[in-house]
Amino acid sequence: MRPAQYWRQQKEWQKWLGKTGTVVASTVVRVAAAERAPLVPYSCVLVDFGGERREFMGAGHETFELGEKVRCVLRKIAIPAKHELIPYGIKVSKMRL
Repeated sequence: MRPAQYWRQQKEWQKWLGKTGTVVASTVVRVAAAERAPLVPYSCVLVDFGGERREFMGAGHETFELGEKVRCVLRKIAIPAKHELIPYGIKVSKMRL
């Protein structure tokens, strides 16, 4: 990811960071493109935020069930080369009681 691209994307983070929603659909990715291969397996989750739906990666190696409550968190989204920026982005994590 180039620095300018990263800068533009992070401006939207405050809209999602800390927001809670409900899982509408979920799948586990076990084979991924080269840049995401070190993160396998990871979840891809469709979340309903009360009228607006958005797709996110799951944090860690969590699996998600329909109807679970999740919160948007800031996490690393890929493993960079040593000379590149660490690519952070919004993922979802299960809400703990």
